[in-house]
Amino acid sequence: MSPTPDDHQVPERTLAEINADIRCLFARAEGRLCDAERVRHAALLQEWAAAVRASVVPAA
Repeated sequence: MSPTPDDHQVPERTLAEINADIRCLFARAEGRLCDAERVRHAALLQEWAAAVRASVVPAA
């Protein structure tokens, strides 16, 4: 079954933008995340993983 356009969501932000947010989060927290920052980090990781999946080109 071939994917349809609806199968692949286009991420709103680039991998570089998401990665920059992750780096900034850790820099501000000096490497130690509080509970709220851990929640934000988890959300950023999910966004990053979705962007990675969206960037993968299916094999022919």
